[in-house]
Amino acid sequence: MNRHFRKILALACAFVTLASAPLHAQQAASNYPSRPVTIVVPFTAVGATDVSARLIAALLTKQLGQAFVVENRTGASGMIGMNVVARAAPDGYTLGWGGNSPMSVAPHLKKEPLYDPLTAFAPVSLAAISSWIMTTRPGLPVSTVADLVALAKTQPGKLSFASSGNGSAPHLIGELFKSSAGIDMLHVPYKGEVDGFNAMMSGQVDMMLGSTSAASQLVKAGRLKGLAVTTPRRDPAVPDLPTVAEAGAPDLTFEIFFGMLAPAGTPAPVVARLAEAMKQAVADPSYRETMAKAGVIATSSTPDEFRALLVRHNERWKDIIRRNNISSE
Repeated sequence: MNRHFRKILALACAFVTLASAPLHAQQAASNYPSRPVTIVVPFTAVGATDVSARLIAALLTKQLGQAFVVENRTGASGMIGMNVVARAAPDGYTLGWGGNSPMSVAPHLKKEPLYDPLTAFAPVSLAAISSWIMTTRPGLPVSTVADLVALAKTQPGKLSFASSGNGSAPHLIGELFKSSAGIDMLHVPYKGEVDGFNAMMSGQVDMMLGSTSAASQLVKAGRLKGLAVTTPRRDPAVPDLPTVAEAGAPDLTFEIFFGMLAPAGTPAPVVARLAEAMKQAVADPSYRETMAKAGVIATSSTPDEFRALLVRHNERWKDIIRRNNISSE
């Protein structure tokens, strides 16, 4: 066999391989799923994130005819669990339930993050969005965000804000609030959101950004004072509260989000099949009702829409972290 013929044969084999790749991907999607699927939730088995994953898993199991099983893998602000997903085989059988911290905040606080949130995953669909509520202790003499800014300017460094830990989203938004409003407040980190709320209710700290699912009931009960929500539109859980944009602080507009991601390289037809299944699951009345009761808005998306949200969040958090010289190390 001469060299010229071998070259032609190699090119022909390469062409056949490339031409058959889409067919293999289509066949994989048409047979998917053919065995149980694991959804890795990178947080503990409590709260709206875990509840939403378990509800969606049950709906997908019913819809697609194979078991979707939730597995909680916690640690490192959610990065341990999402790293399991990033390193899994890109075949659609190991999925992640990613949210703000592991997908847009925590990786930028590390010199050597476990993964790149924008390249290590194939976004599938959002599952829900929610807001943070800017809350204050009931006895603080303010009723609006403008009141809080005015009071802080008369008492530089004397007012304080709590967070659920150094480098957490409420910490970073608090730092952004300080810089954009031109005020000085003391940051007091706690081990979690509940600890921060308790500190506010006992008068130890003055302000905190809390998730709607946790803060809304305390606001409605009068145990905390709500000033504004961080979503672009008013939150149905607390419809009387203005958005931060309406309150004069548009820089603080952020969503809490969580949704499904697959490892990078997962075949596009498999991602598309999962995205369509997610759309139907998120539209289920029982899911939407349960999320609404938790102060969360059931929201699906296309893979491209989810990716665009991730890009936007990563750019904003990375900038905030850099400008304020924040690190978790």
